[in-house]
This record gives sequence, C-alpha cells and structure tokens, in this order.
Amino acid sequence: MGNGAIEKELLVLEEQGWSAISKGDGEFYRRLVTEETLCVEPDGLQTGAELADDIDANPSPFDDYKLEDVKVLPLTGDSAIITYRAVVRLSQTDFTFQLYMTSAYVRHDGGWKLIFHQQTPVKEENQEAQAS
Repeated sequence: MGNGAIEKELLVLEEQGWSAISKGDGEFYRRLVTEETLCVEPDGLQTGAELADDIDANPSPFDDYKLEDVKVLPLTGDSAIITYRAVVRLSQTDFTFQLYMTSAYVRHDGGWKLIFHQQTPVKEENQEAQAS
C-alpha cells in the first residue's frame, strides 16, 4: 500500500472521529482503540476507553471544523503517524480555536487501530498569524 493510500485511510478515520465527537458517539472510538491506547490532551492523560467514555458523556458543541496541513509519516508497512492542524468553530458561541493533532495508528486484523493520540492548543498569536 502506497503512502497516498495510507494518508487517505488515516484522514478518513480522523474525519470520522471528529464527526463521532460532535455527536457524542463514543462507540466509534471503542472500536478504534486498543487496551494500550494512550491519549495526551491539555487536561491530562487518558486511555482509549476513558476517551470513549468522555465522548459519550460530553458531546461537543461544534458544527464546523477543518483539518489543515495534513501530513502522514509511515513508520512501517503496518504503522503510521498523521498530524494536522484542526480549526474548530463552536456553534453556540461562534468561538473558533485551533489544535495541533497527532495520531499514531497500527494495522491490526486488516484495519487501523488508534494506538496514540496527542493534541496541543495552538497559541493565540500563532492562530492569528496563520489566519492572515
């Protein structure tokens, strides 16, 4: 499988993940994560199961998001990292924020599994510079 195919597959998974978060669909992540999955977020560390539970409990109020500057780094034939900048608009307050996102996937039983996820808020001054 070429790098272009891997990039498309991982981008589809990330976009499906954003859709699941917006609907409070933790089940999507329960199918995507493993027992070893770790998530590093601004408010701390989580397992994949904890992430899925949080999504069930807290549907996100955003209705618009874009994934920009997408880059995929294949590590082996069965593992790769995808990184991008997410631009998210909250529907209730018309507030926009940005995150740098990195997800590591491994191919398992014919499909991709999320093994690691990290997100970092983009500093406000960097958001303004990238918007202009």
